[in-house]
Amino acid sequence: MKKRRKQAFKLTPWRSQLRITSRTVLTALVLLIIGGLYLAVNARVARSGRNVLIRQSERAELQRQIAELTATFAELTTPERMLERALALGFRPAELGDIEYIVVAGYVSADPFIAPKPPNSTTERDGGLSPAYTETLGDWISRLTSPVREGRQ
Repeated sequence: MKKRRKQAFKLTPWRSQLRITSRTVLTALVLLIIGGLYLAVNARVARSGRNVLIRQSERAELQRQIAELTATFAELTTPERMLERALALGFRPAELGDIEYIVVAGYVSADPFIAPKPPNSTTERDGGLSPAYTETLGDWISRLTSPVREGRQ
């Protein structure tokens, strides 16, 4: 059987050439497909990167516009400019006789804010800790030796 196969290849050398050529073409085709996929993915990544750069530049431009509008708004709402505009529109400062207070039935005002008192140096610093944690070594030794001294006297 082996002899017959060898003889067939010797008689038809185009079969081995066809096999080598088909393997080469198949390898080239696989490499082309992989290269095409690689290019497609890279093109998509490049497009996304470019979109990110565009959005970042748009964001920077919007932030610049916001800062510019904030500065313009701050300039327009200065107390001096507001007073000028109010006087130009016919408003005038209120006097005591112009102010009327209205009592609304059922309205309960909010409790006024009372700030907490700051800690002072006269308060104890123990903070509610057990004496075992606040006692010094000297206090502990004197506490242990004091009943002995009282017993001797």
